[in-house]
Amino acid sequence: MSAEWEIGPACPSCKEPWLRPTSLPGRYRCVSCLHRFELLSVCADCGEHGTIVRMSTTAMTLCNHCGASMLAEV
Repeated sequence: MSAEWEIGPACPSCKEPWLRPTSLPGRYRCVSCLHRFELLSVCADCGEHGTIVRMSTTAMTLCNHCGASMLAEV
């Protein structure tokens, strides 16, 4: 019996699934590499504007248009 566990979103820096929201809205920290990230409203790759749900723990961190990360390292 194999079970696939989803630990969490992948960190843009180390690619490990340990990205977690911090106490600040729209901010994330990787538990593995300790890099910090901020959720942006504009995609750095395609320039598409995205809606940010900062208070949600299920906030989308990928661009709906091109699929790139909406997180920028701080």
